[in-house]
Amino acid sequence: MKLANATVLITGANRGLGLAFAREALARGARKVYAAARDPASVTLPGVVPIRLDVTKPDEIAAAARECGDVTLLINNAGIASTGGFLADDSVASAQRHLDTNLFGPMRLTRAFAPVLAANGGGACLNVLSIASWISGPLLGVYGMSKSAAWAIKPNTMEPSALKAISCT
Repeated sequence: MKLANATVLITGANRGLGLAFAREALARGARKVYAAARDPASVTLPGVVPIRLDVTKPDEIAAAARECGDVTLLINNAGIASTGGFLADDSVASAQRHLDTNLFGPMRLTRAFAPVLAANGGGACLNVLSIASWISGPLLGVYGMSKSAAWAIKPNTMEPSALKAISCT
C-alpha cells in the first residue's frame, strides 16, 4: 500500500517504532496521521493528530473508530514487553497483560476498523510483531508467546467479507 494520500492510524505512536512509523508516513505524503497513545500529550511530533487510545480498553477503541472514520491504513504497533518466563511467580498475570495488549488489542482494533476501511474503499492493516514470535526463550518467554499468538492473525483466518475490505499483514 502506498502512503501518499493515505490516512494512517498508528497505535503506540508516541515513541520508538510507532514514532518512526509516524515520521515515515508524514515523509511519504500521508494525507493525515493519527498518532494514538494512552496519553495524547506524550505525542510531540508536529503534523500528526494525537488521539487517546489504550488498546486494552474497548470503549477507547470504539471511540477511536468513530472519531477516525477516514482511516485507510491501521498500524497495530502498541505493545508491551516484560521479561520473564512461564515459571516466574507472576507469569500468569504477566501473560494476561501481554495478551491483553499484544493480541487482544490488535484483534479489537482490526475488528473495529474493518468497517471503516471498507467504507473508505478498502485499506490495509499492519500488525507489528517480533522475531520473538518464532524464537522462545526464558528472558522473553511470555512476550514471545503473545507475539506468536498475534502472528496467527492472518488474512486466511478472517471472514471472507473482511477480506474484501482489508489486507492484513
